[in-house]
Amino acid sequence: MAGMIPPEIVEQVRHACDIVDVIGSYVPLKKSGAKFKALSPFQKEKTPSFYVDPGKQIFKCFSSGHGGDVFKFLMLMENMTFPEAVRRLAQRAGIVIPESSGPQDPQARSRREELQALNAAVASWWQKLLHSDPAAEPARAYLKSRDFPSALADEFGLGYAPEGWDSTLKWAQQKGYSMDALETGKLVATSESGRTYDFFRGRLMIPVHDESGQVVAFSGRLLDPEAKAQKYVNSPETPVFIKSKILFGLNKTKRAIIEAESAILCEGQIDLMRCWQKGVRNVIAPQGTAFTETHARILKRLAKEVVICFDADRAGQNAAQRSIDVLLKEDLQVRIARIPQGEDPDSLLRKQPVEVFQTILHDAKDYTRHLLDTTCETEDISSPRGRGAVAQKMAQVIAKIPNAVQREGFLLDVARRLQVSRSVLEEEVRKAEAQARRSVNDPQRHNLGTPEGEMSADGTPQVPQEPLQPDKLIEALLSLLLTTPDLVPEVSRRFNPAWVEGLAGAEVVLRLLDAHAHDAWHDAMQFMEECDDRTRDYLTGLLMTPSPVPVEATLEAYADKLLKNLEKRWKQQRLQFLMLAMKSDELSIEDRLKYGVEIQAIRREFPDLGK
Repeated sequence: MAGMIPPEIVEQVRHACDIVDVIGSYVPLKKSGAKFKALSPFQKEKTPSFYVDPGKQIFKCFSSGHGGDVFKFLMLMENMTFPEAVRRLAQRAGIVIPESSGPQDPQARSRREELQALNAAVASWWQKLLHSDPAAEPARAYLKSRDFPSALADEFGLGYAPEGWDSTLKWAQQKGYSMDALETGKLVATSESGRTYDFFRGRLMIPVHDESGQVVAFSGRLLDPEAKAQKYVNSPETPVFIKSKILFGLNKTKRAIIEAESAILCEGQIDLMRCWQKGVRNVIAPQGTAFTETHARILKRLAKEVVICFDADRAGQNAAQRSIDVLLKEDLQVRIARIPQGEDPDSLLRKQPVEVFQTILHDAKDYTRHLLDTTCETEDISSPRGRGAVAQKMAQVIAKIPNAVQREGFLLDVARRLQVSRSVLEEEVRKAEAQARRSVNDPQRHNLGTPEGEMSADGTPQVPQEPLQPDKLIEALLSLLLTTPDLVPEVSRRFNPAWVEGLAGAEVVLRLLDAHAHDAWHDAMQFMEECDDRTRDYLTGLLMTPSPVPVEATLEAYADKLLKNLEKRWKQQRLQFLMLAMKSDELSIEDRLKYGVEIQAIRREFPDLGK
């Protein structure tokens, strides 16, 4: 196992390994101006979209989106960890990594061991408090309300973090743990005034274990429903905890996943624990962050397929779609379990026999069939417009299916469902393939941003992307939510994604709300780090100079006004569409009646529209 390698050694290896030489041993590179280009080593393509810049010692693959330095390339190509990649390249360059920088380094080992010991001790203390502390009654009442038995809570080590400002801090110091360990392990934080306080206070605590069973982090669940705070607070990253490499519950469920050759991907920790209680053991969940390529590679080692079992709400379905994209890159089979609307695995297993849930898992459809079902549900396929919209969306899916037999089967399924000829659908697929080829040839179409001085596929300089210029209402809402995250729960409850569809900057708002919905929000800086360069540049400026809030308005009232203005503008556009559609002779009687009812509803809500 690779140990902690000092930064100076890492930099020495980096400078000793020319990225062109390293990548050239895997990929046939061709000179293209000041750079080198090749076909992507990560996915099939006919036109080169993979570039290596020897001056900056970086690579970028515009078709897959991968990019980084020489270490990142080796990690992707050889499925290595970072220390493994450093050691491999050190060996290639003839650099000896001293034993003191490996796992036997007393200082590095002592630091990691103290963090692990601290996490284990705190987890044990919190677990005892959950059982015995009178102040933990709200946590016990919450578990009881969720029909969460004590035996299950003990099996997963659930605990209670006391409400006091520095109760955990004082306890840990009395037990001999250093302030440095508490700060490094992110169990304490420091206020702007310089006061140190407990990071977790007054919450039900769920310990997070790594694959070997060591406690590496925590997730704290809010107990006061009236409190204006995030429902879950998760540990920031530490030397022993990297979110993108941790799958919650894997320390318990790994054997079941290997035996089943299948992993059930749930959205939350409570869902996983409920599945475990009911005997569904091959389950995992991402830890307070989006599902990553590293997560997918971990599952690839253990299983052949993944059954995605996320909530049926908008946030759950958005997260499911992102997970599908990541899993498919690792060539894993993906099926989608359709949980009834308004339910999640936890609530369903509390209300229904486990056999109902098992039937849902058994009947989970291949992701292509799932997409066809959900798309047909959102479009009116009895109308020519609706069938055309579904055909266009499904053609984009068919165009990406590499297996000829699977492609043909799905094409026929779509044609039968839409009652259109095979030739008509094939024409839509050809259009989708042409669009995909144009995107490969033009990296800017990927919306990934283009590094300064980057070359296009034909060797000509790319035109830099224009700065992000969001719609004014979206900019005001973004500014408000970035600087006042406490407003997010109420905004999310009332927000309708349709209000911002097609507007500049809409995707940033949706990603921000989605991060909060999936407990992946830590702060604005962490959110920006996960954005592309163009978006990060814009948000940095927005944080530097926030949109002004009217002096006479409270923040809550201002948020309400922004939402109403977004809704009103969308309703005005919707009203115009409906009025125009009513003039069409091709409109069915059923649609005419439906549109008429909707027009009246909009006019009642906004009497000044349409006059």
